[in-house]
Amino acid sequence: MSIVEQKSFLISIHPFDSLSDNELERVLSAMDIAYYPKDTILFNEDKKPDNISIIIKGSVEASDKEGNVEYFGALDTIGACEILQHSNERIYRVIEELLCYEIPKTLFLELIKTNDAFKTFYLEDIATRLQALRKQSQQTEFTEFLTARIGDIFIHSPYIVEGTTPIVKAVAGMEAVKATAILVKHQQHIGIVTDSDLRHHIILGGVSLQEPIANIATYKLITIERDDFLFNALLMMTRHSIKRLVVTHNKNICGTIEQIDLLSYFSNHAYLLSVQIEKASSIEELKSTTDGMVNIVRTLHHKGIKARYIARIISELNAKVFAKVFELIIPQEWHSNVALMVMGSEGREEQIIRTDQDNGLIIKDDFYADGLEGKMTQFSKALQSLGFPECPGNVMVSNPEWSQPLQDFKKAIDNWVDIPESDAMMKLAILVDAKCVAGNTKLLKDLRHYLFNKISNHPTALAIFAQAVERFDIPLGLLGGFGNDQIDLKKGGSFILMHGIRALALEQKIEVTSTVERIKELNEIGLIDRKFATELIESFDVILTFILQNKLSQIAQGKKPDNRVDIRNLSKLERDMLKDALKVVRELKKFITYHFKLNMVG
Repeated sequence: MSIVEQKSFLISIHPFDSLSDNELERVLSAMDIAYYPKDTILFNEDKKPDNISIIIKGSVEASDKEGNVEYFGALDTIGACEILQHSNERIYRVIEELLCYEIPKTLFLELIKTNDAFKTFYLEDIATRLQALRKQSQQTEFTEFLTARIGDIFIHSPYIVEGTTPIVKAVAGMEAVKATAILVKHQQHIGIVTDSDLRHHIILGGVSLQEPIANIATYKLITIERDDFLFNALLMMTRHSIKRLVVTHNKNICGTIEQIDLLSYFSNHAYLLSVQIEKASSIEELKSTTDGMVNIVRTLHHKGIKARYIARIISELNAKVFAKVFELIIPQEWHSNVALMVMGSEGREEQIIRTDQDNGLIIKDDFYADGLEGKMTQFSKALQSLGFPECPGNVMVSNPEWSQPLQDFKKAIDNWVDIPESDAMMKLAILVDAKCVAGNTKLLKDLRHYLFNKISNHPTALAIFAQAVERFDIPLGLLGGFGNDQIDLKKGGSFILMHGIRALALEQKIEVTSTVERIKELNEIGLIDRKFATELIESFDVILTFILQNKLSQIAQGKKPDNRVDIRNLSKLERDMLKDALKVVRELKKFITYHFKLNMVG
């Protein structure tokens, strides 16, 4: 390569792209090219590296005493960690003829001292490095954010009462029109009463419900004109630490806007879809609201929104759809006697691109649901018509096994735990992630507590439950350019992390179902430290992001989306991010194996 080609090669690799022109010149002057035949030991415990090596062509295998193996290929850098840690516990062996650039150890250490970005890449923990890499890879579009106006979003109609109105009457009216705040006319002034005012004055302050509403109103209204920018509204809310603004037009009050509406708009107009779902009065009307879900996901992803936040937005919208279908199909007298639950990724709020239905119905023990089978079949078919495919495993309300009285679900749990076969453990895993989206939430809470108490008395069943993390290998070797071109990021990445955390959450009786929230609670109780928790969350998000962008690409090409990512389509930066994320998954897998003593499980 010429000097120009070498320079282009270097700046195509992170973190060398952060070096100044002068630093790059120094590297180019000191850099040598080297060749090593197959089976050469580059360095080990006794042989320390004198250079860092950037692979041009070939593959290197790094193995440790515990049997962990990592592979490195074209554009990867080796030797840096060993130099910085002043130790090496791995053997680096050439497995395909190696051609590489070598940069002297002394120059590498000087760059670490003088270039902060270079130092950060090599010295920061994985979570920080993942955040830095993600930031570099994202190109977020702010034009819409800066130009959208108040009139572009949903403005809540004003609910105005006279100041002499008794609090109880004003609140009843507020509830009747589903207002989010009460505007109060009192002595030529306009005040506002919010939910927090009601809590502060009535619940905590003991103010009588018969007192005039004017007595608890706040009269320093923060207002914004309907033609003003949304960006200014967000700034005002942040500045004044408030969650709503009164909107005016030609100095007359025309309504209020909420912080959640504002943030949803910037996410991608998802709030409009939410409003449409709530207003739908038939399955046909719902169809028009669900057809554009993939476009919403694509827009959010292109805006640089983290995958787990996209999942939460989509899960909220899906939950509203399920609740609306429930409202349209399930008789009113059932509503307080049954609990509609979603399970699997939907229950964990992690499903972004729809896969299949995972739902069930818990029925109160003393309630007879007349016509249950017909209603449940109607419900499942309605969801199919809205784009929620049938579950291949038949985990749907139309299957009597997943629509039954509470006591029958408890008997099923007894059988699963007492005879912990693979099929039983799969059903248990599905139920552990259940979330109630309509009906009587107490039924699911009762069932979850029963499950926790049952499993706590059966440590062997819990270990067998956790054992599923060993079903799949982590494809770190493939990212080194050694092996197949495609990797299944669900089997070898997200599933291992999600299920490992799920097993720990089940053991600790943690009620939240989201993987991220479970990680946070495991950190709160001290089972995992904060550093590892942060790394797990960042790694999970990175893996979800790669799965998402792969599925969006497949959909755009007219293909059926799956979890297999072609590593040939990944940039060096993306491979580095993914490799770091999978290293964290590997650490969790080792922790789960040790914690549940999986080596002792038959």
